[in-house]
Amino acid sequence: MKEKRSLYECFNARVKDSRIRCSKGYSLMVKTEDGGVDIGRLANGRPLAYGVCQNCPDFDFMGPPIPREERGWLNKKGNK
Repeated sequence: MKEKRSLYECFNARVKDSRIRCSKGYSLMVKTEDGGVDIGRLANGRPLAYGVCQNCPDFDFMGPPIPREERGWLNKKGNK
């Protein structure tokens, strides 16, 4: 099965304040006012593969995604 494109592998994913947004202006989540995603998903290592990214003409591939076991920084051994 082919892996979905993820924000973990796109140069256009940007964190500003507590939100992840697309620097090209695409709305990652239509249910949010700003189209962004809460940074908590990144902090917890949750999947960041959104439908808009799958066929995005501006997807800027930066290499393979971070392995699942290395994603996030909350709830890791040694962190409380």
